[in-house]
Parts: sequence; C-alpha cells; structure tokens
Amino acid sequence: MRLKTFIHRAACAALLLAAAACDSSPETAGGGSASAPASAPAAAPAGGATQSTQITSSLPDEGFRAVITAPDAPTRLRAGEPKSVEARVRNAGTVVWPAMGADDARWAITLRNRWLKPGTNEVVNDLDGGTSLPHDVAAGAEVPMSITVVAPKQPGDYVLELDMVQERVSFFGDKGSQPLRVNVKVE
Repeated sequence: MRLKTFIHRAACAALLLAAAACDSSPETAGGGSASAPASAPAAAPAGGATQSTQITSSLPDEGFRAVITAPDAPTRLRAGEPKSVEARVRNAGTVVWPAMGADDARWAITLRNRWLKPGTNEVVNDLDGGTSLPHDVAAGAEVPMSITVVAPKQPGDYVLELDMVQERVSFFGDKGSQPLRVNVKVE
C-alpha cells in the first residue's frame, strides 16, 4: 500500500471517529496530499506514529495560542553570529495545528524569530527564517523545535522574540498569545 494512501486512510479513520466527513480520494488537486480543516481533531495512526495533514484555511482565533520555552536561548552574541536555538512549543489552543501548509506555504504554521528594540515592539529584523512543525500538534501537546537565529549586524541591546506564525495570516502574538522574549547583548 502506498504511504500516501495509508496516511490518507489513517486520517479518514480519525476524522470518521470524530464524526467528520472525509473525501475518499487520497489525491488532491493542489499537490497530492491529504488535507484536513484547521479544526479537525488529530489522532495518531496505529503504532504511535505521528501524522502530517495539510491545513486549508486560517486557524480559528482559539487556535492562535502557544507557550514557547527555550531555556538555553542566548543572552550574548557577536554581531551577525548565527545561533541554533532549541525550543519547546506547546499548543495551548483548542484545535490541532496541521503540519503542512499549501504548496506555496500559505497557512503553514511555523516557529519564527524577530529582533526588537528593547522596551518597544519596534522590529529591527524579522528575516532570519523559521522552522516548520515536524508533525501535527494536538491541542495541549508539546513539540521540540530548533530554529537558527542570526544576531543583528549592529552591536547593541536587543530582544530576541520567538513566536508561532500562521504564514500569510498572523503572528500568534498579534492574536493574544504570549511570544517568548529574551534580552540579548550583541557585541
């Protein structure tokens, strides 16, 4: 059995168990992957494997809730220095975060960083990049994520912000979630 068909059938079974409808075709017009609405409940396939479904719309407001921790986040960096940050992200909302966005990354849920001036919300740099979810994340579940941040080129005091983003929709912080903020001295 092809993996795509297996994943599709597992997703259909989970959705049917939750009394949701599921299309009988594993192929979709936009790239050939199974899809689930943003509010579909997640269930792991047999054997404890994780699943990755595709989100096809904006999350509902109650989905934009995350708790982010990064105990080893840097507090000092050299100007322009890249640094890998290990974070843990908990879905504090009431809906599943599907792991895959559209083929053009629209609706994808990612961990992103940006650099702010201290004491303000003024963004200095938000082009570092981001990292995608490794698999669907159920409400209440936590997932480890690694992101590479690059210190600003100008020395000074900055705030490193880590926040979840639904691409082309919103930063979670703009919807009421609390991003992680760390004071960083750039030398």
